Amino acid sequence: MIFRIGDFSRLCRVTVRTLRYYDEIGLLSPARVDQFTGYRYYSVDQLPKLNRIAMLKGIGLSLDDINRLLHNGMPVDHIRQLLQVKQTEIQERLNQDNGRLRQVERWLDKINKEGVMPTDMYIQRKDVPRLRVISKRETGTYEYTPNKLREELLQQINRPENQACVRVTGPVMMLCHDEEYKEKDADIEMAVPISGEISINEPLIKLKILPRCRVISAIYKGPYDASDNAYAQIFEYAEGHNLKLTTPLRELYLNSAEEIPEDELLTEIQCPFHELKS
Repeated sequence: MIFRIGDFSRLCRVTVRTLRYYDEIGLLSPARVDQFTGYRYYSVDQLPKLNRIAMLKGIGLSLDDINRLLHNGMPVDHIRQLLQVKQTEIQERLNQDNGRLRQVERWLDKINKEGVMPTDMYIQRKDVPRLRVISKRETGTYEYTPNKLREELLQQINRPENQACVRVTGPVMMLCHDEEYKEKDADIEMAVPISGEISINEPLIKLKILPRCRVISAIYKGPYDASDNAYAQIFEYAEGHNLKLTTPLRELYLNSAEEIPEDELLTEIQCPFHELKS
């Protein structure tokens, strides 16, 4: 059975633009193209291949790797190594999510017992895995620069050529590189964790790996500009446990100010550290 591209799109729940892009990169070409009209036609026999593409894309493989995998251009050892890397990445994300789930459960338990939102944050030390991100770094103010950089990064991700192959894999974050607070000329970097191949047309936006690090972590609830008490508790914890905080500090924005009230915003603060000698 043969379908025009629009009908095939509805059948497999993949956008026409994505099907055209898959054809452009040689991942999934139409069964037939009308030489007079240019209409693309797809066969029902192509559904299993499209399903395999969706499955492999769903576990975070790039379209280039999927292309080589499906066209038998990748050795078995390379396939095994690729899947093992993805297995590790997924396990690390699950560990992070389980940690956040335990945090939420502790809060709910305290709310159920006391009837109020906990005022003291749960502070913990944890390992943060390496993260593949796109980022942009510049000097400016905390009132203006983070939102500006965030929008530029999201615009890059949402470019048409990136929509089919790039996935955001974690919350937007800010990295503060200064040793002290600065009202002006603060050294600010915004980053978005991603998977997949991305096309970047802005020279100051970088694709990079944030290294693994050991951090003091706390989840703060409330407006972004009222986190002084949260940082104070982290600094007090570090001093009490003989830990030296280092840079860059990270703030991970776990929900969006565009969707919920300020008082409901959740921010995970991550402060890298090393232990001082006794």
